[in-house]
Amino acid sequence: MQSQVIYSYGDDRRQKYLGNMLAEYGFKILDVPGPEEQLAGIQNSLPLEQCEDISGTEILLLPVAALKETLAGIIPFIHSGTYIIGGVLPDYLIDICNSEHAMFLDYMKIPEIAIQNAVATAEGAICEAIKASSINIQSSQCLVTGYGRCGTVIADKLSCLKADVSVLTIKSEDIAKAAANGYNIASGDFSRYDFIFNTAPAPVITPGRINTMKGSCIIIDIASKPGGTDFEYCQSRGITAKHCLGLPAIYSPKTSAKIIFDEIIKYI
Repeated sequence: MQSQVIYSYGDDRRQKYLGNMLAEYGFKILDVPGPEEQLAGIQNSLPLEQCEDISGTEILLLPVAALKETLAGIIPFIHSGTYIIGGVLPDYLIDICNSEHAMFLDYMKIPEIAIQNAVATAEGAICEAIKASSINIQSSQCLVTGYGRCGTVIADKLSCLKADVSVLTIKSEDIAKAAANGYNIASGDFSRYDFIFNTAPAPVITPGRINTMKGSCIIIDIASKPGGTDFEYCQSRGITAKHCLGLPAIYSPKTSAKIIFDEIIKYI
């Protein structure tokens, strides 16, 4: 099994580290150039004509939230011997795998990966906030919207940095948890906050709430596309709002790759 070929898609650093780890384990890794690499003419990747010769029982290793262009390129070659491994696999790809009797694994649905990924995401989000601001996190007023895996870790790390942390969530259970952990429970008035971290994939940072913010507020939105922030309205008000996706691949690619490797190796 260890001599099996793995086609590795995606050109972020996490994917490269993951490919190296799998190669060290004994798999044959063939890097498929992503859309950006193809445009740049980057070498040392699998030639494009060979990318179309996917047959047998090769494994297709996708990055977290693979680009639509990447998915479009592999769909015609999915068959019963294909094993697709990736993160946040879209429903339409899963439907195709089921119809073609192909195997698939969405590793972001593995609890161990999701929990550890939240740590990397939280650290990256706070780094983005520090880079965008002219003040310290310590003693600042921070709001975390959403109190799931990522929201919980972000609030905890902000608290460790001695910020005054508030949480906004609509779930009664999460409200109770946030209060039990010593955090303020926020209302709709956002005027006090220096930093807002949105983790909820729903319209949360709306024009009405943006109107209550001070102009120096920094918004870091890590929710999946399209996010929970009205970015255009923020721009019109001169408020800095950043949609920050894929933070683990940017700030801790080696650690994030090891987290994925340790789990997916159990399945392949």
